[in-house]
Amino acid sequence: MTRLLVIDDEPLILETIEMTFPNDEVVTCASAQQGIDVFLDCTPDVVLCDIRLPDMSGMEAFEKLHRIDAKVPIILMTGRGTAGTAIEAMQRGAFEYILKPLDPDTLIPLIEDAAETSRMTRVRAVVPDKSLDEVPTEGESDLLIGNCPAMQEVYRAIGRVARQNVTALILGESGTGKEVIARAIFQYSQRSAERFLAINCAAIPENLLESELFGHEKGSFTGAERKKVGKFELCNDGTLFLDEIGDMTPLMQTKVLRVLQDQTFERVGGTETISTNARLIAATNRKLEQAIADKDFRSDLYYRLNVYMIKLPPLRERGDDIELLANYFLKRFARELNKEITGFAAEAITLLNTYRWPGNVRELQSAVKHALLEASGPIIVPTFLPETVREGAPSKVVAAPATPAPGGIDFASLTRELLAEGSENIHRELINLAEKEIFAEVLKQTDGNLTQAAKRLGITRTTLRARLESLGMSLEKSASVT
Repeated sequence: MTRLLVIDDEPLILETIEMTFPNDEVVTCASAQQGIDVFLDCTPDVVLCDIRLPDMSGMEAFEKLHRIDAKVPIILMTGRGTAGTAIEAMQRGAFEYILKPLDPDTLIPLIEDAAETSRMTRVRAVVPDKSLDEVPTEGESDLLIGNCPAMQEVYRAIGRVARQNVTALILGESGTGKEVIARAIFQYSQRSAERFLAINCAAIPENLLESELFGHEKGSFTGAERKKVGKFELCNDGTLFLDEIGDMTPLMQTKVLRVLQDQTFERVGGTETISTNARLIAATNRKLEQAIADKDFRSDLYYRLNVYMIKLPPLRERGDDIELLANYFLKRFARELNKEITGFAAEAITLLNTYRWPGNVRELQSAVKHALLEASGPIIVPTFLPETVREGAPSKVVAAPATPAPGGIDFASLTRELLAEGSENIHRELINLAEKEIFAEVLKQTDGNLTQAAKRLGITRTTLRARLESLGMSLEKSASVT
């Protein structure tokens, strides 16, 4: 639930916003001073403030709210005649401005974006003690959980880089927690009192991504009905997190490189050179060295980003951390769902430990919540776990050595063995085994070139990369199975 503070003296506007967000906590105030008092009493997640108020200007109200807590996103509402004032406020730190009359199709995603920004900025990413006796409630903090050597090195890396004003690059498979690491770097940095903004480079088309990062001038392209301030400008003196930067197009890579080199840029359709002092943290699930070899990623941008690298291990390589995380999620979600669950049965823990977790920590989190919803007793037993976890644990046949046996695979014999074992997932196990053989050989013959391998296989690079990761195969030139 988002706590939304609305400051406006028009009853119709207040009523409209209350009706638009029926499932959120909406607090309405008809004057600036009343809004400031509410802000001080109970800090909201997002503020909507009109430019024209009866007791003081919206700009003055914004300045006071911003001085109280600069991390709270403030959205200004304005008539067409005061857009210049709203832009000035954005340049001073406002999150966005919108025009009246309010359009729900514009307002809803904007509030959602602001609420997520507020959560990432205010919810701390912390390392708990090993006991996990005191599990924070949802919204108080995101725990960095893990005692394995690889995660201990991640914690040390955060400590080394956080207070240094350098670019950081976070590498790891999807679902390993790259955003939480980025927020930990921000929160332990000297910029922690400033703004933290995040953008997923893979989720936004190139033309829209350019506008999101650099802003645009009115009329610069179809649909650009007003000037927009971009993330680099909004994040001046703060921290900007570019997630999945490995999926950024070559043109956008060139533009981001310029910002890193010169700390300057122009809005789309603009000629004014704008300076920024934003600190950049980037993350990707791609192997950038291979992307450089495939000419999909600029080497000069890679070296600019890679001032300090943090590698997150996949969950399948974290040993006892799987059980540690599962128990943490169990406590957290049991409280959320009001379930009296005390723990996992030994058989369930065995399944969790043998499953490969292609979706990593994110998938484990979903699996535990699924189990809690299915649970009908005080203990999580195997039948409560998702089917993918129950049936996805590798059998002794699939767990055969990665190097193919001379003479290839005797699928008929393997099928008979699986039938004798009572397997009910024969098709998938054999398909996976066959794909491992095929992909390993094609990658070997193409010297590990992903583009050439995909072409010879008759599939896209994206599909090939996804299948390799789900099968636990590396993308190195050796094309070995991990």
